[in-house]
Amino acid sequence: MTIIDYLADLERELRRRRALRVRVLHEVEDHLRDLCAELVAGGYPHDQAEARAVNQFGAAATVAARFAEATASTTAHHSVTLTAAAFASYAGVFVAFATSASPVLRDFPQGAASFFGLQLAAVALLVSAVRSLRWRGEVAAPTAELKAIARGLSVACVALIGAAAAEGAVALSRPAGVIAWSDGRWLALAFAVAVAVLLLSTLSAARTGAQARAVDTLPSVRVHSTAAVLLVDDVEALLGRASMSPASRALRALLAHPWAVTFALTALAFVAVSLASLADSDRVGLAGPAVLGVLEASVILISFLAVGRTLGLRAAARRG
Repeated sequence: MTIIDYLADLERELRRRRALRVRVLHEVEDHLRDLCAELVAGGYPHDQAEARAVNQFGAAATVAARFAEATASTTAHHSVTLTAAAFASYAGVFVAFATSASPVLRDFPQGAASFFGLQLAAVALLVSAVRSLRWRGEVAAPTAELKAIARGLSVACVALIGAAAAEGAVALSRPAGVIAWSDGRWLALAFAVAVAVLLLSTLSAARTGAQARAVDTLPSVRVHSTAAVLLVDDVEALLGRASMSPASRALRALLAHPWAVTFALTALAFVAVSLASLADSDRVGLAGPAVLGVLEASVILISFLAVGRTLGLRAAARRG
């Protein structure tokens, strides 16, 4: 096989596995031609030198598989960084509106959708970041980890997109909301930038998922495992690097009892939100703050039920 034929096969394999092509093909071609030149200098005819260089380099499918795994891991790490930027920008806009000196601006966005969306996005992003940090510096992460990272990023992006859509609906349905946009042009621009970054991170998360699924079809794919077990292992590995074994054991114990931890968090959230609402309210009475506390606790519980398995916070149901 000639170098040109080998590169054509490699390009087809890379395309099928959604891996980078142009840079990889250039690097492989340079390596093959250098190797061919060495063989020619050693006395081999050019045709035999090309065939020998190709055989030494390895089958196109095998080479493409290695590059596909590395590409998927790199994309996943970059997606985590981009989603973190989207989260930070959206949270910054939310805080800017909420702390504005203008009462009209403080009234928009209404905040409920963003408040809950940011909480869910923070948890999903944290889970994906832990997984990503565990495998940074490695040539490639296990496929199960890549798919779990993609799921976490998708949950975070969907939560923030839903929050942004809800806030936009408020602006369209309430005249005061539209006025707020016109009076706070810089905040409106910041909101638009945050949404743009969020859309980019969503596309990146989708690409991460697509590449992970493509790698999952490879014969050389790494050992599969459930996302819940992987999360425990990742937390333990990260804390182990930091010489924090006691903290590692404590977190493993917590992750082993997700329902108990969730109920404890809902209770704490109820108390915290109720007290904060009571301190911030001029009205006398506990009914209003208690309702807000119940709402916050309910959102935490519902979110855990809805996406707990997706994020690997609780084990998947056993079949059979």
